[in-house]
Amino acid sequence: MVGTLAFFAVTAGLIWAVQILSAAPTQIELTWGNWIVGPYAPDEVAVAATCLLLIFLILWNFGIWALWQKPRAIIGNLRQRRHEEGFKALTRGMVALSTGDMKEASKQQIRAEARLPPNQALNKMLAAQIAEKNGDFAIAVNLFEEMTEIDEARLLGLQGLYNQARRDGDISRALALLDNANKTNPSTPWVLESLFRVQALAGHWIKARESLRQLERKKLVNSQQAKHWRAVVDIEASRECAAQNDEKRALLFGKEAYNAEPNFIPAVIQYAEMEIRFGRVGKAEKAISSAWHLSPHPNLLPVFEASIEVHRSEKQFAKFKALASTNIDHPESRIMLAREAVRFGHFEEARSHIRQLSESDTDARVCRLMADIELKADGNSAAASSWMAQASISAPDPAWVCRETGTVAVNWSAISPAGAFDSLEWKRPNYIPSAQLPNAPDPSLLIGRA
Repeated sequence: MVGTLAFFAVTAGLIWAVQILSAAPTQIELTWGNWIVGPYAPDEVAVAATCLLLIFLILWNFGIWALWQKPRAIIGNLRQRRHEEGFKALTRGMVALSTGDMKEASKQQIRAEARLPPNQALNKMLAAQIAEKNGDFAIAVNLFEEMTEIDEARLLGLQGLYNQARRDGDISRALALLDNANKTNPSTPWVLESLFRVQALAGHWIKARESLRQLERKKLVNSQQAKHWRAVVDIEASRECAAQNDEKRALLFGKEAYNAEPNFIPAVIQYAEMEIRFGRVGKAEKAISSAWHLSPHPNLLPVFEASIEVHRSEKQFAKFKALASTNIDHPESRIMLAREAVRFGHFEEARSHIRQLSESDTDARVCRLMADIELKADGNSAAASSWMAQASISAPDPAWVCRETGTVAVNWSAISPAGAFDSLEWKRPNYIPSAQLPNAPDPSLLIGRA
C-alpha cells in the first residue's frame, strides 16, 4: 500500500515538473566527458526523465517481488503443504488406532509429528492414546500433562489424566483432576457426570447430591434417571448419618429417597427402618404395604417383621396375611405366607401355599422351604434330604447381582462389590454361595437324622 502511494506521488511530481519545464524557453544539453547529448527542449527532457523514472520504479518493484515476496510465497506454500501432509498423517493415525493397527498408528503419528508444530494438541493426544494401548502408561501421563499446558487442549489432558487415575484406582487423584476440569469448563457433561460418580465411589454422598443438582440444572440427565440417582445417593447419605448417630438427618435423607422413588425397594427399606427408629411403626408398615402391593420383594420382610414385633405371635401372623393380601397372587406372597406359616407352626397351611405356586416358581428356596416343613412337621429327614437334593439343581434364589460383573451381593448398596456405581439389580444369578442362602436347613442335621 505504501509503495503504491509513493509510486503515484512520484508520478504526479514528474507530471508537474514536465508542465513547468515545458514553459521554459531554453535548450538543455547533457555532457559526459567528450559525449554531448542535446540540445533538447525542456519538455522533451522532462518526458524522457519521466519515462526513465517510471521504468526504474517498475523494475524496482519487480525486483522486490522477485527477491522477497516470491520466496516468501513459495516458503508459505511449502509450509502449508507440509501442514496438510501432517494433518493427513494425523487422520490416518487416528483411523489406524481405532482399528487396532498400532504399528501403522505409530508410523503415522511420527510422520505427523515431523510435519506439524511441536505443541499440536491432537498429535499429542494420538501419541498418548498409542502409549496407553501399548501399556506405556508413564509416557501417556507425561503427554497428558504436557497437554494441560496448552490452553485449547487443557480439558483433553485432564480427561486423559483422570482416566489414568481411575485405571490405577486412585480415587482421590481422580477427584482432584475432576475439580480442576470443572473449574476449567463447568458446563462439560463428562466432567459433571464423572464428578458425581467418583464422589459416590469415594463415599462423599453430600457432595454427590450437589453434583447431581448441577446435572439436573444443566439438563444433562433426564428427570427419571435423576430421581433414581437421587434416591440412590440419599439412601447412602441416610445410612451414613445413622452410623454417626445423626438420626434426624438420617430420617430426612431416608424420607427424601423414598419420596424420590417410592417403588425402589432399598429406598422403602431405608425409610421404614428410620421411621421404626423413631417409634413410628405405623408409617413403616404403610410404606412396606404400599411397596408390596406394587412389587412384592423378600427384602421387605425383615423390616416389616421389625415393625410388628411388639405384637403377639398370632397377631404378627395376621399382619403377614394382611400384607400378602395386597398382592395375593404374586409368588413372593405365597412363599412369604408359607415361610411364616412354618415359623408359627401352621405346616398344612404352608403346604397349601406352596402347592399354589406354579412349576416355574418352584426354585431352590421353595425346595429348601419344603425340606424345612418335612423336617419340622414330621421329622422326615429322608424327605427333607430329597428336597435339599432337589434344591441343589433348581433355579437359584433371586439376589442382588452386579450387571457389569455378575458379582452377587448379600445386601443392596449404591456401590457393588466390584466397585461399580448403581449396578446392582434383583434377578437370578448363575449361582449363590451357600453362605448367602437365607434360612437354609442345616445339611449336617439332615444327614445326622437320616
